Amino acid sequence: MTGGITSPGAGWRQADSGASTQRTHKRRRRGGGRGRGEVAMVDDVEFTSYYGRQIVKTPVWKSPDVPLYLFLGGAAGSSAILGALADVTGRPKLTRVARFTAAGGSLASVVFLIHDLGRPERFLHMLRVFKPTSPLSVGTYILAPFSAAAGATAAVEVLGWFPRLKRFGGVVAALFGGPLATYTGVLLANTAVPSWHAFHTRLPFVFGASAMAAGGGICMALSPLDESEPARKMAIIGAGIELAAMHKVENDHGLLRAPASRSADAS
Repeated sequence: MTGGITSPGAGWRQADSGASTQRTHKRRRRGGGRGRGEVAMVDDVEFTSYYGRQIVKTPVWKSPDVPLYLFLGGAAGSSAILGALADVTGRPKLTRVARFTAAGGSLASVVFLIHDLGRPERFLHMLRVFKPTSPLSVGTYILAPFSAAAGATAAVEVLGWFPRLKRFGGVVAALFGGPLATYTGVLLANTAVPSWHAFHTRLPFVFGASAMAAGGGICMALSPLDESEPARKMAIIGAGIELAAMHKVENDHGLLRAPASRSADAS
């Protein structure tokens, strides 16, 4: 009865030998021999998150402030481009409508953005520092000059003063119109949401095409039929590009879009 513990450390050796035997047995079960495949030791489970909580916090945005800011800002940017093209091609009524749409959309988007921030001085603080690596900082310096140029152009359009200044302001607004319509896609892709960040190269195309469809649709509805052809073409092209880009986004990176797809199916 005492043979197993007569020498010092004998009990520990027996325990170690028993553990090693169990490990060898487990390795044999896992390996299953050279001629057979591996035997699964753990049941298949569906990954949800740690402790049943979501990995990334849901973005907290005021509604409808941010959705309206995204929509009106994009529509204003594309309308400014459309207004400059209509001015060059001799379509005064379409030019007038596009300039008013650009000015109204930009000013309204600034109002919704400031309301979402909570205090107006927060928007002004963004103008104190220019940080090229921050999409939010770059977007602020896109929105501010665009709104000023679009608003001044619309005011001159109403007053009828300085026709050369009117065209110059329209060109300046058009130059900032493209970046205004697409920078929001870069901004969202720069966040910690995996489904947005994974498509950082495609979201700007989605937002830009959506802006073309929105701006073209608004100007098409408010312009005479004989001058609305450029607006119709812009709306159709933008809608086509948006559908193609969204189809590409929704069918790539299935693991990243799976939670959104499951929640949509559940609802």
